Amino acid sequence: MEMLISQDWLRRRIDTDPDLDVEAGPSIGVLESIGMFLPVELIAQDDDKVVRLTEAFGVLVRQLRRRQQWTVDQLAQKARVDPGELRSIERDPHYRPRPRVVHQLAAVFKMPERPLMKLSGATITRDQGFEAEAMRFAAKSDDLSKLTRDEQRVLNDYVKYLVDQAT
Repeated sequence: MEMLISQDWLRRRIDTDPDLDVEAGPSIGVLESIGMFLPVELIAQDDDKVVRLTEAFGVLVRQLRRRQQWTVDQLAQKARVDPGELRSIERDPHYRPRPRVVHQLAAVFKMPERPLMKLSGATITRDQGFEAEAMRFAAKSDDLSKLTRDEQRVLNDYVKYLVDQAT
C-alpha cells in the first residue's frame, strides 16, 4: 500500500483548520514496532538520547513560556493545545508530543519548526553537536518563577542556535 499524502497537503490541512486533529503520521515508536516506512538507519536506536533531547525541549518550552510570563493555560490557549499535554512536555522527559503540537508551539514562539521537531523527538537527528547544545542548555536552566539575567542570556543564545540550525 502506497501513501499518497504529501507534506504540502498536511501543511495545508494544518494551516487551514488548526482545530482539526491532523497528524503527520504515526509516531516513530509505532513505525519502529511494525518496521514500516522508515529505513533501518533512521529508526531510533538510542532511547536515552531521545529522552535527553525531549527533556531539553521541555525546558525550552517552559522557559519560553516564562519569558512571556504566560501560565500553562495561557500558552495552551494561544497554541490551541491541551494544557495537560503542555504540562507533560514541560515535566516528563519520556513524553513525545505529536508533530502538530510542536508545529503549534513553533508558530506561537516564532521559532523554526525543524530544530524543534528534532528536539521534541518527533524526528531523528544524528548531529551530536545538536545534542550537546541541547544538554548544555538544559543543564543551565533553573525553575524560578521569573527568569534571571543569566537564564535569559542562556535562553536567548540557545534560541539563536536553533534558528541558525534551521538555515
